[in-house]
Order: sequence, then structure tokens, then C-alpha cells
Amino acid sequence: MLPPRPSDAGRGASRCRGPAFPLAAGALLALLIALAFGCAPKRPPGPRVLVIGLDGATFDVLDPLFAEGKLPNLARLRDAGASGTLESVLPAVSPPAWTTAVTGVNPGKHNVYDFFHFSRTTGEASLTSARERRAKPIWKVLNAQGKRVGLLNIPMTFPPDSVAGFMVSGFPFLDEKSPIAFPPELEEELNATSKRVLGDKEGRYPRDLFGEAIRPGMEAKLLERFRDGFECQAAFAKDKIAKGDWNLFWVVFTGTDKVQHFYWKFADSRVPGYDPLLAERYGNAIRDFWLRIDEVIGELREAAGPETDILVVSDHGFSPILKELRLSNWLKSEGFIAPRDDDPTSQVITAFPPGPFAGIVRVNEKGRDFQGTVAPGEESARVRADVRKKLEELKDPETGEPFVERIYNREELFHGPYVENAPDLVFLERKTRFVGRGGRDAPGIFGPPSYTFSGFHRPEGVLLAAGPHIHPDPERRAYSILDVTPTLLWIFDAEFPKDLDGVVMKGLVGEDAFAARPPRIGETTVVETGEGISISEEGRDALEGLGYVR
Repeated sequence: MLPPRPSDAGRGASRCRGPAFPLAAGALLALLIALAFGCAPKRPPGPRVLVIGLDGATFDVLDPLFAEGKLPNLARLRDAGASGTLESVLPAVSPPAWTTAVTGVNPGKHNVYDFFHFSRTTGEASLTSARERRAKPIWKVLNAQGKRVGLLNIPMTFPPDSVAGFMVSGFPFLDEKSPIAFPPELEEELNATSKRVLGDKEGRYPRDLFGEAIRPGMEAKLLERFRDGFECQAAFAKDKIAKGDWNLFWVVFTGTDKVQHFYWKFADSRVPGYDPLLAERYGNAIRDFWLRIDEVIGELREAAGPETDILVVSDHGFSPILKELRLSNWLKSEGFIAPRDDDPTSQVITAFPPGPFAGIVRVNEKGRDFQGTVAPGEESARVRADVRKKLEELKDPETGEPFVERIYNREELFHGPYVENAPDLVFLERKTRFVGRGGRDAPGIFGPPSYTFSGFHRPEGVLLAAGPHIHPDPERRAYSILDVTPTLLWIFDAEFPKDLDGVVMKGLVGEDAFAARPPRIGETTVVETGEGISISEEGRDALEGLGYVR
């Protein structure tokens, strides 16, 4: 459990009873006086919004717990305000989803499509980071308009930005040594939090790892790691929220995603790998994690105070995995990856899966992709159409049902200056199905999950909100993850960049309030340019060891 918070922490500077000093005395003196009298620094003027990201949250898990009365804090938030299904981007994976949430534009503008991107000159699969992001996130927009931010553990924010406020990066991290916080001295505070929460177990703040797997006999240790990481994040968030020196505070807890990825098979007997003995020990891992999440949300809401708008959002939903399509193996079986006539030890690749998970296919185009084989234009379009047709015809061998629920050419999903970096085809598998890469360690076209996942993403995420600017609404409406940033900008009455794709959630803020104060559209833009990077050979070796790059 987290250490108790003083009952009056985070209640605002109005509770201070020390002497008043003029602003000309300087910020440092004011801070010292405030600390001497046990008061938090003065809160910046204007609205305050706390965004709590729950990675992978799904109503498929929450609704049964709501029905049991096991999530009282989330239920109070829902009942006092509004809720909705938050439709994610495709592919429904964390990098494009969270980047879309924090920028308000589609991946064709922000340039983040997956955990990996390929070098056009070497063919190297590099881990994607914030350096590939080509659109300004909301904290840059708000900072430019005088607002302060607190940012904790948002995926795809490494390396950290320089901000007015603070930032602690979220995964994935390109190395284990680079600072993850701004300002850099915040690392000491992170480590102190870890020491306080975990006692003698750790002396260093636990970074959110990428590429974990669940191994036989290691179930308890992995679950403990997820819980420890969450408790450190929650304790740090609560302390920072209570200090109050922010207008926007955005924290993401990824433990919800992780426990659902790896522990679903202990709670659902339909899932391959279900073991009744292990289910007795770990069958409540997901449920217990959510009960603790609910407790922490109550603590964070109390620390933020009643004048704060609270938005709980997820980047995507979740579902158990009953069957995997091994995409690389399927492409080989259909002739899109074939041995060379003159050299059977090498391959002619006309289409390939550019990522380890999710339904994405890229045509191997000359002049665009490393060692491309397909001429651009008519030939490339023909290959794409052929792959699409065969995927549309693909049937589950056991049920006879189509495996693919929806499929798109990239131009149907994305628009903007970076569409060329997108997969050529994006498809969504039917619920309880999963798309992995396959390869030498996972033969065949269909089978159980070849990675150690037993649950995976669905595009239907969650939204729960309450506060001074939230219109109470008992109906669960449908919203888009594109609309998170525009809605936050509206709450702050900030000037909108002119190239946002998302819109204000009028159902969330209220039609009348929106009509009385429509958005102010400025001349600035969010789309920007910058240099990308590639991971080191050591980093690639580590990814290969984890099974992410084959």
C-alpha cells in the first residue's frame, strides 16, 4: 500500500497562513517561505485537468466489475460525469495510439505507426521513439500559451522534452543509461520514491520495460514487477499532483496492459495455455490489479481537488487470444516471400510484415524500401491489391469464418506528409484472434500465440470523465482518440492549431457550453520536421533475444 498522504495536502495555497510577500521578492524566496509554513507552491491560474491513462482498459473487463460494485471510484467518476467508448487508431498498438491522443492528429501527420521502423538504407528494424514524432504534443501547445504541465510515463515520450513543468518519459527506452526525466535532477526524486515505496527491494526507480515475456515458473516474479512499478508510479504521481504546480497533469499506467497481455490465460479456460493449477494462483491477477487501480484513482482524484477536471482514457481495448495468424508464414504460403530461382538460400520478398504484432503489411517497393523488388506505380498497386484480396478471402480453418474483420489501404486511414512511412495495408482481425509474425520458431499459418501473450488489443478503448467542465451524461457515447487533445484545449480555452484532425467532444463538454464558447483556431500548426535515429547493434541484439526482431 502507498504511504498515507496528509489530509490537507493538495488543497491549494489558500490554506497557507504565512505572511504575504510581493512577487518582486523572487520565486525562490516565495518557495522557501511556502515550504517553511508547510504550504505547496501557488497553483498557476486557469483550469486544471488531470488525465489518467489506463493502457489497454476495456469495458469488457470493467463492466462486470462495475456490476459487482468493485470499482467504486471509477463508478463515482462515471456517475458524476460521463463515459464513452474511445475508438483507437489502427493498428491498435500503443505507439500510434498514445501519440495520436497527445497530438490530436492521425499517424500520417505525426509519423508514428508501430514500435519499429525500418531504415531505407540498411533495412535495420529500429525501435521507434519520440524522435520519430513529427507533430507537437499538447504540452508544447499549452506551454507556448503559458500553461504548466506534469507528465508521467506516457508511452513514446523518450527522450524527455524540455517543458514548463516536468516530464518523466514513458517506454520504450532506447538504452538503460540516458536520463528519463526533465529536469534531470528529478531522477533523484524518482529514486527516492522507489526507495520509500519498495523499501530495501530497490534503490532505483523502475523503468517501464519493453519486450517482457512470461516464462514458466516466473509468473509470480513478473507480476510482482508489474505491481512494484505501478506502486512507484502511483506514489510519485500522487505527490506531484498534491503539490499543484500544474495546469495539465497527464499520467499513464501501463501495468493494466501488461497484466492483461500475460495473465489472461489464467482467468479464461478457453485460452491456449490455460492451466487449472496455475489458475488457482493467478486467476485473479487481472481482477486484483484493477481493484488496486481503482483505489489509486480515488487517491489521485482527492489529491487533485474538486476544481479539477478528471479524464480517464485508454489507448485501446483488450480481448483474449484464442488463435494466431502467423503473417510472415502466410505471406510465404501465398508466394509473396519466395526462394530465389538462382539462389534458394535467399528470398524474393514482394510484401512483408513490418512489425512483430498487428495486421500490417508493406509492399517491398523499389526506391522506397531496402532492397525493394516491386516497381512503384502499377506493379506496387497490383501486389497490394493481391494481398488485400487474399486476406479478405482468408478463413479460420476451424470455424470457416473470415479471419479479417476490416481491411484498409493506407490512404483510407491516413493523410498528411508522412503517409509514405505507413504500412500499405492495415487490417483488424476478428475478436479473440491475434496477428503475429511467425517465422522459424512458429511454423504453420495458424496456431496458438507464438509469443507469450494470451490477450491482445482491440480498438475499443474507454473514456470516463467528471469535473467542472464535464457535462453529466448517463449515455455511453462513442468518441475518437483523435478528440482527446482538442477537448483538453477547449477546456483550457487555448488557441487551437489549425491542422488538428480531432474535434472537441461536444457530448462530453455539453452542446450548450460548446456553442457558447466555440474553439479559437489560430495560425500555428502541429506538424513539424526533425531527424530520426536508429538503435545500436547492441540494441538490435537485445530485441532479437526478446523475439521482437527475427
